[in-house]
Amino acid sequence: MQALETTSQKAIVLLTDTELLKPENAVQRRKALISVVGERFSCDEMAKRSLGDEWVKLNSIEQQEFVRLFQALLAKSYAAKIEAYAGQPIQYLGQQIGNGYATVSAKVYAVKNEFLLDFHLLYKDGEWLVYDVVVDGVSQINSYRGQFARVLRFASYEELIERMREKAEFPIHARAD
Repeated sequence: MQALETTSQKAIVLLTDTELLKPENAVQRRKALISVVGERFSCDEMAKRSLGDEWVKLNSIEQQEFVRLFQALLAKSYAAKIEAYAGQPIQYLGQQIGNGYATVSAKVYAVKNEFLLDFHLLYKDGEWLVYDVVVDGVSQINSYRGQFARVLRFASYEELIERMREKAEFPIHARAD
């Protein structure tokens, strides 16, 4: 829980920095946010879990490319959501820890509703790293896995990679373990 709280506090500092809030600093702000949030996420683990059984069929170069593209998709998908955060309270509800894994439950209070979050983390190299976020009962990794499986059912792995390349606009500077 402490690791997530620290990351949240760093992100809030960036989101409330009057200099970074200026329109001409939008790119710098986004890169800083992606970097701070990315330090807490294990993009390797997220990519591997999102691809499921197909992961073991890839060689190490293909795995690296998939992780890079997956990071870019995450950045594109979540950067705007993080930037839209307007200081809504985050209440950390509790944590469960065992065998190198943890789940931290939280509630985010938005203007018109609230969201329940479960962060699934693994302990690696002395740090707790997020490998999945469950939003109101929906696993983000399972959602990606379903999307990727649908593409692979009707197309090749190369087609999946091509689609990911088309959707990825900018790289994320996150932790690739």
